[in-house]
Amino acid sequence: MKQYRFPQSLVNAPSPPHGNAPVRPDEEWANALTHGVAALSALLLGGWLVLDALPDNPGLAFACGAYIASVFATFSFSALSHTILKQPLLDTLRAWDQAMIYAMISGTYTPIIYRHAPDAVRVPLLTAIWVAAFAGIAGKLLLRHRVNNVATVSYLLLGWLPAIPLYGNVPSGLGWGMLLGGVLYTLGVIVLLNDSKLKYLHVVWHLFVISAALCHFMAIWWYVVA
Repeated sequence: MKQYRFPQSLVNAPSPPHGNAPVRPDEEWANALTHGVAALSALLLGGWLVLDALPDNPGLAFACGAYIASVFATFSFSALSHTILKQPLLDTLRAWDQAMIYAMISGTYTPIIYRHAPDAVRVPLLTAIWVAAFAGIAGKLLLRHRVNNVATVSYLLLGWLPAIPLYGNVPSGLGWGMLLGGVLYTLGVIVLLNDSKLKYLHVVWHLFVISAALCHFMAIWWYVVA
């Protein structure tokens, strides 16, 4: 029987696939557990967030749905990529894992922009962040993108640049919550880029991501939906 091989364009995770760390089977369980729990939590809390927004503002509920779907997808692909360690599926999952980070960044901004961006900016800004996200996803999945530093910079740019047109248009509490989450993500990137130097350091990166995502969720709950 002929063995099925994934198309090369769909298995090109950046090399090395997670920061600079090699695959270490003895610690992958911790990597999978952290983001597996985060994925389940995102689904449960996110469902409540969407239902809370739905009666008064169906458009906002849809924006929150896009946000939660992107967070759930990111954590799910991350957990799977640390669970299934056989090729070629490993490379496929890790490519999707890293691609979904773009969706998570844009998804997080979506309900904030929908609720608080000025009318003249709302649609252009939503369009821009999602075009950028899909471009990043395509780069990970289809264009054999293997330059880790370029990917890292693009994550940071997509994470910080949309905040500029929102400055002065969001409640201060929302701004501080988003800032704290952004700082945690950025500090986590430093850990990610050095995770080959110490065992379980990749788990620390996961904890930074979860903490940042929780900051953003609480800020969106209090200042966008509630």
